[in-house]
Amino acid sequence: MIGPYQRSGMNVYDIRGPCEDSNNLCYSELGWISEYLNKPEVIEALGAEVSSYESCNFDINRNFLLHGDWMLPFHKFVVDLLAKIPVLIYAGDADFICNWLGNHGWTEKLEWSGKKDYNKVPLGPFKVNDKEVGQFKSSGNLTFLTVYQAGHMMPYNQPEASLAMLNGWISGEYWSHY
Repeated sequence: MIGPYQRSGMNVYDIRGPCEDSNNLCYSELGWISEYLNKPEVIEALGAEVSSYESCNFDINRNFLLHGDWMLPFHKFVVDLLAKIPVLIYAGDADFICNWLGNHGWTEKLEWSGKKDYNKVPLGPFKVNDKEVGQFKSSGNLTFLTVYQAGHMMPYNQPEASLAMLNGWISGEYWSHY
Protein backbone atom coordinates (compact mmCIF):
# COMPACT_ATOMS: atom_id res chain seq x y z
CA MET A 1 0.00 0.00 0.00
CA ILE A 2 2.86 2.37 0.64
CA GLY A 3 4.45 2.07 -2.84
CA PRO A 4 1.67 3.75 -4.85
CA TYR A 5 1.36 6.48 -2.25
CA GLN A 6 5.12 7.16 -2.32
CA ARG A 7 5.09 7.25 -6.14
CA SER A 8 2.40 9.94 -5.99
CA GLY A 9 5.06 12.30 -4.62
CA MET A 10 3.12 12.90 -1.45
CA ASN A 11 4.82 12.83 1.94
CA VAL A 12 4.23 9.46 3.67
CA TYR A 13 5.04 11.13 6.97
CA ASP A 14 2.57 13.99 6.54
CA ILE A 15 -0.34 13.62 4.10
CA ARG A 16 -0.89 17.37 3.98
CA GLY A 17 1.81 17.99 1.39
CA PRO A 18 4.37 16.67 -1.07
CA CYS A 19 7.66 15.00 -0.18
CA GLU A 20 10.08 17.91 -0.38
CA ASP A 21 13.39 16.05 0.08
CA SER A 22 13.45 12.28 -0.47
CA ASN A 23 17.07 12.12 0.74
CA ASN A 24 15.99 13.36 4.18
CA LEU A 25 12.70 11.56 4.85
CA CYS A 26 10.84 14.39 3.05
CA TYR A 27 12.14 17.04 5.49
CA SER A 28 15.04 19.22 4.32
CA GLU A 29 15.51 20.25 7.96
CA LEU A 30 16.82 16.76 8.75
CA GLY A 31 19.72 17.43 6.38
CA TRP A 32 20.53 20.64 8.24
CA ILE A 33 20.37 18.81 11.57
CA SER A 34 22.71 16.07 10.31
CA GLU A 35 25.13 18.65 8.94
CA TYR A 36 25.24 20.41 12.31
CA LEU A 37 25.49 17.25 14.43
CA ASN A 38 28.35 15.94 12.25
CA LYS A 39 30.58 18.94 12.90
CA PRO A 40 33.64 17.69 14.80
CA GLU A 41 33.27 20.37 17.46
CA VAL A 42 29.61 19.39 18.07
CA ILE A 43 30.47 15.67 18.25
CA GLU A 44 33.18 16.52 20.78
CA ALA A 45 30.96 18.90 22.81
CA LEU A 46 28.23 16.25 23.04
CA GLY A 47 30.72 13.56 24.02
CA ALA A 48 29.26 11.37 21.27
CA GLU A 49 30.85 7.96 20.99
CA VAL A 50 30.13 7.66 17.25
CA SER A 51 31.96 9.03 14.26
CA SER A 52 28.87 10.39 12.50
CA TYR A 53 25.14 11.04 12.88
CA GLU A 54 22.37 10.02 10.49
CA SER A 55 18.69 10.76 11.05
CA CYS A 56 17.87 7.45 9.36
CA ASN A 57 20.33 4.82 8.20
CA PHE A 58 19.03 3.65 4.83
CA ASP A 59 21.39 0.63 4.74
CA ILE A 60 19.87 -0.69 7.96
CA ASN A 61 16.36 0.12 6.70
CA ARG A 62 17.03 -1.72 3.39
CA ASN A 63 18.41 -4.74 5.27
CA PHE A 64 15.25 -4.93 7.39
CA LEU A 65 13.19 -4.81 4.20
CA LEU A 66 15.25 -7.46 2.39
CA HIS A 67 15.17 -9.85 5.33
CA GLY A 68 11.41 -9.59 5.90
CA ASP A 69 11.66 -7.80 9.24
CA TRP A 70 9.90 -4.57 8.28
CA MET A 71 6.26 -5.51 8.67
CA LEU A 72 6.21 -8.20 11.32
CA PRO A 73 3.56 -8.36 14.06
CA PHE A 74 5.65 -6.58 16.67
CA HIS A 75 2.46 -5.45 18.43
CA LYS A 76 2.40 -8.88 20.09
CA PHE A 77 5.42 -7.87 22.18
CA VAL A 78 3.35 -5.04 23.66
CA VAL A 79 1.31 -7.59 25.66
CA ASP A 80 4.44 -8.61 27.61
CA LEU A 81 5.36 -4.96 28.15
CA LEU A 82 1.89 -4.12 29.47
CA ALA A 83 2.27 -6.77 32.16
CA LYS A 84 5.26 -4.87 33.55
CA ILE A 85 5.28 -1.22 32.48
CA PRO A 86 3.00 1.53 31.16
CA VAL A 87 2.95 1.84 27.36
CA LEU A 88 2.12 4.94 25.30
CA ILE A 89 1.13 4.56 21.64
CA TYR A 90 0.81 7.89 19.82
CA ALA A 91 0.51 9.23 16.30
CA GLY A 92 -0.18 12.48 14.53
CA ASP A 93 -3.47 12.59 12.65
CA ALA A 94 -1.71 13.45 9.35
CA ASP A 95 0.78 10.55 9.45
CA PHE A 96 0.29 8.02 6.63
CA ILE A 97 3.01 5.52 7.43
CA CYS A 98 2.03 5.12 11.11
CA ASN A 99 -1.50 6.41 10.90
CA TRP A 100 -3.57 7.09 13.96
CA LEU A 101 -6.55 5.03 12.80
CA GLY A 102 -4.42 1.89 12.46
CA ASN A 103 -2.71 2.49 15.77
CA HIS A 104 -6.02 3.11 17.51
CA GLY A 105 -7.44 0.00 15.85
CA TRP A 106 -4.71 -2.37 16.96
CA THR A 107 -4.72 -1.05 20.51
CA GLU A 108 -8.45 -1.84 20.66
CA LYS A 109 -7.89 -5.38 19.31
CA LEU A 110 -4.79 -6.19 21.37
CA GLU A 111 -5.31 -9.31 23.48
CA TRP A 112 -4.11 -8.41 26.97
CA SER A 113 -5.43 -8.67 30.50
CA GLY A 114 -6.75 -5.09 30.50
CA LYS A 115 -8.46 -5.22 27.09
CA LYS A 116 -12.03 -5.23 28.41
CA ASP A 117 -11.51 -2.18 30.65
CA TYR A 118 -9.43 -0.35 28.02
CA ASN A 119 -12.08 -0.81 25.35
CA LYS A 120 -14.76 0.66 27.64
CA VAL A 121 -12.90 3.97 27.75
CA PRO A 122 -13.90 6.36 24.93
CA LEU A 123 -11.46 8.67 23.21
CA GLY A 124 -11.53 11.95 25.08
CA PRO A 125 -10.02 15.36 24.46
CA PHE A 126 -6.29 15.86 24.88
CA LYS A 127 -5.97 19.48 25.95
CA VAL A 128 -3.07 21.87 26.25
CA ASN A 129 -3.81 25.22 27.92
CA ASP A 130 -7.56 24.47 27.75
CA LYS A 131 -7.39 23.97 23.96
CA GLU A 132 -8.21 20.55 22.47
CA VAL A 133 -5.15 19.51 20.46
CA GLY A 134 -5.94 15.81 20.08
CA GLN A 135 -7.61 12.81 21.63
CA PHE A 136 -6.52 10.14 24.07
CA LYS A 137 -7.66 7.21 26.14
CA SER A 138 -5.97 5.37 28.96
CA SER A 139 -6.69 2.34 31.09
CA GLY A 140 -4.37 0.15 33.09
CA ASN A 141 -0.91 0.33 31.56
CA LEU A 142 -2.06 1.32 28.04
CA THR A 143 -2.48 4.85 26.74
CA PHE A 144 -3.30 5.83 23.16
CA LEU A 145 -2.98 9.44 22.00
CA THR A 146 -3.32 11.27 18.70
CA VAL A 147 -2.48 14.92 18.04
CA TYR A 148 -4.32 17.05 15.48
CA GLN A 149 -2.45 18.71 12.62
CA ALA A 150 0.64 16.56 13.17
CA GLY A 151 2.47 14.11 10.98
CA HIS A 152 5.08 11.46 11.80
CA MET A 153 7.42 14.16 13.08
CA MET A 154 4.87 15.31 15.65
CA PRO A 155 7.30 17.50 17.67
CA TYR A 156 8.13 19.32 14.43
CA ASN A 157 4.47 20.04 13.64
CA GLN A 158 3.07 20.47 17.16
CA PRO A 159 5.92 21.22 19.58
CA GLU A 160 3.71 22.46 22.43
CA ALA A 161 1.36 19.46 22.27
CA SER A 162 4.32 17.08 21.95
CA LEU A 163 6.01 18.55 25.01
CA ALA A 164 2.76 18.36 26.98
CA MET A 165 2.35 14.72 25.94
CA LEU A 166 5.92 13.88 26.96
CA ASN A 167 5.73 15.73 30.27
CA GLY A 168 2.36 14.18 31.06
CA TRP A 169 3.72 10.74 30.30
CA ILE A 170 6.89 11.16 32.34
CA SER A 171 4.95 12.56 35.30
CA GLY A 172 2.57 9.59 35.26
CA GLU A 173 -0.44 11.78 34.55
CA TYR A 174 -1.98 9.21 32.20
CA TRP A 175 -1.30 6.05 34.14
CA SER A 176 -0.22 6.72 37.72
CA HIS A 177 -3.74 6.47 39.13
CA TYR A 178 -4.23 2.92 37.85
